[in-house]
Amino acid sequence: MRLGEADKIVTFLGRSQGKIRAVAKGVRKTKSRFGGRLEPFTQVSLVLWKGRGDLDTVTQVSVVEPFRIVREDLDRFAMGEIMLEACDRVVVDRAPSPRTFRLLVDALHVLVSKSSPLVLAGFLLRLSAIAGFAPSLERCAECGAPAAWFSPAQGGAVCSSCRTNDSEEVGTGVLELMSDVTKEGVWMSTDPAVERTAVRLSRYYAEFHLERRLKAATTADAMART
Repeated sequence: MRLGEADKIVTFLGRSQGKIRAVAKGVRKTKSRFGGRLEPFTQVSLVLWKGRGDLDTVTQVSVVEPFRIVREDLDRFAMGEIMLEACDRVVVDRAPSPRTFRLLVDALHVLVSKSSPLVLAGFLLRLSAIAGFAPSLERCAECGAPAAWFSPAQGGAVCSSCRTNDSEEVGTGVLELMSDVTKEGVWMSTDPAVERTAVRLSRYYAEFHLERRLKAATTADAMART
């Protein structure tokens, strides 16, 4: 977020301090001493000065991992933006969330090597679990019976007997894929239609429980249609 003529307010996800907002002075100047070290997705080591207000001030920055390929590839960038926005919604200011930090860093590493939408699906499903609303993917969330329908409002997979009107019939293949990427990561190849459905449901599930649309996902949809 721009601040004044040359500064920015930068939001960080910290391992031990949760979400941190800090002022990077002069970062928009051509000769800024921070240079490109405060770009999105960059993992950094920070020194912050805590003032009297709510915002800290960045005094030193060193790059741990730049994740440059995520910024330079349009598909990876779109997925990475959704990950960052989802973390911003889940993590509380100054509340430690080491699991979310580790999840994000690991997902960015995978995204460097695999430009697959399943990376995003697995991330959103795992983040949902960390946030306390893990979906049921193997059995009906209501009664525990075999399931082939999906309802974010009911907690994920549901059977034909328990499903409500807002549920969607997806088949066991989609649910199995969502379960696999959550438990084992992205290693499998599958039918493109099954993959698209799994990614869509993972995103809708996260948005439903975050109680808001992810703006980055909406932007990505618009880009895909052009």
